[in-house]
Amino acid sequence: MIGAVGAWLLAGACVAPLQAAEPLHPLANPSLYEQQGHLSRVNTATGAVTISGKVYRANARTIVFIADGKGGMRKGLTLADIPENVEVSFATGADGTITQIFAGSLLLPVPR
Repeated sequence: MIGAVGAWLLAGACVAPLQAAEPLHPLANPSLYEQQGHLSRVNTATGAVTISGKVYRANARTIVFIADGKGGMRKGLTLADIPENVEVSFATGADGTITQIFAGSLLLPVPR
């Protein structure tokens, strides 16, 4: 017979593997980020994002990932988290709205 603590530990062990990775994560699904360009402006009031001179629309459902400059990344909460004047990889839906965007690069400069 399993005690209360043993049952709790067993339940915790069973739950951990069920936690899935972010389905739109750039490393897990790079093919979702095939469009690339230079992001020059983000207008958080209208959702307009200017990439390589073309204006795209984004909304509250747009998934944002941002490189941290140290070889890792973090998930952005809103369009305001995206820095301007940065290289981006992104994807658009059938209506042209940005569905997910990754700002920056995971590649680190080679030390000299």
